[in-house]
Amino acid sequence: MGPSQVEVTIYMLVGLIIGVIIHEYMHGYVAYRMGDPTAKRAGRLTLDPMAHVDPFGTLILPGMLFLLSLLGHGTFIIGYAKPVPINPFLFRKPRGIIWVSLAGPLSNLSLGVVFIGILRLLTLFQGGGFLERAAYTCLFIAYINILLFVFNLIPIPPLDGSRVLGYFLRGEARRAYQSLEPYGFFLILVLVMLFGFVLSDIVGGLANLILRAFGLWGVF
Repeated sequence: MGPSQVEVTIYMLVGLIIGVIIHEYMHGYVAYRMGDPTAKRAGRLTLDPMAHVDPFGTLILPGMLFLLSLLGHGTFIIGYAKPVPINPFLFRKPRGIIWVSLAGPLSNLSLGVVFIGILRLLTLFQGGGFLERAAYTCLFIAYINILLFVFNLIPIPPLDGSRVLGYFLRGEARRAYQSLEPYGFFLILVLVMLFGFVLSDIVGGLANLILRAFGLWGVF
């Protein structure tokens, strides 16, 4: 018997909290390696959750989505941590912004792969309810982190994908693109509302691909 919708949501909330903390830490860590000590000086180069918690993005927004899930409304469980401060002017090379921007999403993809790997190990053992719950926990922690990977690569400011694309734009095109940032949250909301099924298909397809790479059945 599979987990209930409430259990799935709880597993994904756990994965979300882990994912956004690692995501922001990696932004700060790579920025530091690129020559920018801003995050370190701000006390953000740490895995302490309290240093990264954003009241709305880490607590209120996921909590609201959790309540919607309890009411039977299918929805994404998504959220974010307090952005790590960086100063691109301190990077040793201008293209450092690309690696700093990609560090967060790639850390989420890595977490997804790691937890699917743990899931694969769990399938080697015979067990009852505890192993089954542990397997589902790993599965949905992996799924939410793959979602964070894909979601953050969307090239809409202020998501990480926009920083990568913005690096390659010049002149008026770059200024026009950056001017979208004040409307970014609204644009992202509209995109998810209208094309959430596309995002879901992409995330599920990537998750299934990784599952199959580990010799497991695709389930999304």
